[in-house]
Amino acid sequence: MPKTFDRPPELPRMRRRIGRDTTELLVTSLALLSTTIVFGILIRWSVFDIEADSEYQFIKYFFIGSTLLLWLLEIRLELTAKKKAEDLYQIQMNEYEIMRTKWLEIASQKMEIDAKRSMEPMKTVSAAQVVVQPAEPKTSVQEKTPESD
Repeated sequence: MPKTFDRPPELPRMRRRIGRDTTELLVTSLALLSTTIVFGILIRWSVFDIEADSEYQFIKYFFIGSTLLLWLLEIRLELTAKKKAEDLYQIQMNEYEIMRTKWLEIASQKMEIDAKRSMEPMKTVSAAQVVVQPAEPKTSVQEKTPESD
C-alpha cells in the first residue's frame, strides 16, 4: 500500500498459498526420503539386507505407516498455507478498501479546491524579489519594483 495519497492504492493480488517455511521443507524432505526407503524395502534393495521375515514385515509396515503419516502432515501443512493466504488476502482487501476510501476523499477535496480556485477571478500578484545583503549579519527582504531598477 502506498504511504502517500498522490496516486490510488494498488489492488492486492490473490496468492495461491503463502511461502514455504522450514517445517514444510523438513516434512517434505522426510516424506520423500521415507517414500524412497519404502520403495527400496519393497523391491528388496541390497542396501536393506534383511534376513528375518518378521523383521522385514515390521520394517516394511513401520515405514509405510510413517510415510503415510508424513504425507498426511504435508497435505495438512499445504491446506494451512492456503488458508493463511486467503486470510492474508482478506486483510489486504480490507486495508485496500480503507486506503481507497481515503484516497477518494482526498481526491474529491482536491477537485473541490481546484473548482473554487477556478471560480475566483484571477488576481494579479506583484512581483517581489528577495535580496540578501552579505555585509549584514541578518538577512533582509526588500521588495523591488520595476521602477527602482
